[in-house]
Amino acid sequence: MIMLRNSLLFLFFLLMGFSAQCQSDTLAFKSAIQRLIVLGDSVLKGSNDSVKMEANMLFSDLLDSILYAPKGNTLSFHQVKSLSVAQDPDKKLKAITWLISTNKGNNYEYFGYLIPQIPGKAATMITKLHQNKELQREELETLKGDSSTWMGCIYYSVIVERYKKKDYFILLGWAPQSLFITRKMIEVIGLSNQKIHLGLPQIKAGGKAKTRLIFDYNAQVTMSLRKNEKENMIVMDHLSPSDSRPEAKGMYQLYGPDLSYDSLKFSKGQWLLQRDIDVRNK
Repeated sequence: MIMLRNSLLFLFFLLMGFSAQCQSDTLAFKSAIQRLIVLGDSVLKGSNDSVKMEANMLFSDLLDSILYAPKGNTLSFHQVKSLSVAQDPDKKLKAITWLISTNKGNNYEYFGYLIPQIPGKAATMITKLHQNKELQREELETLKGDSSTWMGCIYYSVIVERYKKKDYFILLGWAPQSLFITRKMIEVIGLSNQKIHLGLPQIKAGGKAKTRLIFDYNAQVTMSLRKNEKENMIVMDHLSPSDSRPEAKGMYQLYGPDLSYDSLKFSKGQWLLQRDIDVRNK
């Protein structure tokens, strides 16, 4: 409790420092960033779950205070290795995410922020993401929601396309589920009325409109999911179970890449899923 009280006192003085005028923004945040680095290391490598969770509480509070401080949301956070910061080249949307692993790697919790640059606005809108653990996999690909219905992941790529003077956002994410299953996803993000919408039905797959695509597979293998800049499409490994029996369907610990590839191509405000593409020259 003494360590917790001292940490909260430290946080209080940091907040007081943020409100003061400083000659250098970098120097103003230097102490806070160093503290984030130390806490982030404990979040990832704490000796037990209690240490990790306590460190994560302080880490989250401190990061929150930094982001909401003047110019805090413009920081790169590249020194904080426990954070994943993804942003499109034009800096229209920044995604900041991190995770905590407990129960010996069998449980994962995700935390994050989406920070879009609103056209015509002097300030940046910050949306804090809240993982909803009640969501079922079966509903994710058609689920529409907001920051309170976030499925939880580490966003590693922000892709923005433009059509008829409107920006279309799609994010790539990674999310370990347990010791046996890892997940990757493609998620459509919408901005309207200064509000973030998670999941818009802009992915056309097999004649159906989906809000995101979910890929679960064996945690010991690697799935490629990235944007091919030359072809201007998202290219992904196609997954299938190693066991051909019908009952293996949906047993995602048996799934892995089968040496075929699919893609998503943006066209007139939608992403079109293309199966079994030839990537030899791509």
